[in-house]
Amino acid sequence: MRFGLFYQIQVPKPWNPGTEAGRFMEVLDQAVYAEEMGFESLWFSEHHFRPEWSHNSAPDLTLAAISQRTTRMRLGVAVVLVPIHHPLHVAQRMATLDILSNGRVDLGVGRTGYPYQLTPYGTNIEHTRAMWEESLRIIPRAWSDETFSHEGRYYNIPPRDVLPKPVQKPHPPIWSACMTDETARLTGEMGFGALVGTDAGVDTVERTISVYKEAVGSARPVGKFVNNHVAAMSTAYCHESKETVRERGTEIMDWYMEQQRARARLVWRGVDRESVSPDYLGYFDKDLHLAQGPHPGDRKPRDVVEKGQPYCVGDPDDCIRFVEHYEAMGVEEFFPLVQIGPMSHQEVLNTIRLFGEYVIPHFKSRAP
Repeated sequence: MRFGLFYQIQVPKPWNPGTEAGRFMEVLDQAVYAEEMGFESLWFSEHHFRPEWSHNSAPDLTLAAISQRTTRMRLGVAVVLVPIHHPLHVAQRMATLDILSNGRVDLGVGRTGYPYQLTPYGTNIEHTRAMWEESLRIIPRAWSDETFSHEGRYYNIPPRDVLPKPVQKPHPPIWSACMTDETARLTGEMGFGALVGTDAGVDTVERTISVYKEAVGSARPVGKFVNNHVAAMSTAYCHESKETVRERGTEIMDWYMEQQRARARLVWRGVDRESVSPDYLGYFDKDLHLAQGPHPGDRKPRDVVEKGQPYCVGDPDDCIRFVEHYEAMGVEEFFPLVQIGPMSHQEVLNTIRLFGEYVIPHFKSRAP
């Protein structure tokens, strides 16, 4: 089991003129400390137009800054929203980051679960899966072919020398967000690594991994190699004191879960269900239900803290048990989101410290 960190750069209100910039500077310090504490990777999301929830809309630039302050940890984007980026731009920017980091880049790709992020960029939600698949057939070749060309449905590229080339040969590892069984199957068949999130629930994550593993076993890789690995993102808060976990952990989970409802209320605003493509109806219905909550019987913040699912909240022993549960499913890399809205810089550093002093050594002691 390897450990990383996941960042959205959350900036809770109220804001003052220095709040947003201050959060970015804190993340740089946290990344340096995390490497010292034994974390092996750092993953940044890409989101747009999501106040408070995620202000990191240019993750490759933030990772470029971190690449100059760290020396060992892998640097990944989980995920680049490929339907709003030309695949050549993705290939060039990530190759540049690979050079600046001396070959430490991982590329995760996805297509977003709602139209709110796509519409301003002129992308039709019905085309996202096909654009995702075509982009994945372009990027590895743009990295590895001396002269590259492509003719497809969305992209027509005449012969060009795509520069720069990444340091890693034949190219950096590629991953895909696996939020549905169909995406997990395609990800495995194409030979890419699987990125899953524990907020989907234990049963869903286990099924997704099973679908992926079955498909990747007979992969016909689009890239130059099969990246047969599973990584999981979760939300995490760790403290030595059980009482502090119960009190402060509940406050943090309350903010986080309310922000999920705020997202659901925002991203489908003004969209009629009849206009939603079949591929996205599941997302629409789930978000509509979430937006109208909380409902009687819904999971409460205290439930998360007391039951330890679907997020990693507790003392170091609780966090160890949580990770072991997903390790048993086949997860090989765990990267928690520890910079959660109302958490102070010192609280984030404390969670990083406790993972570094207790959780990571527990798993390293069993490594071959």
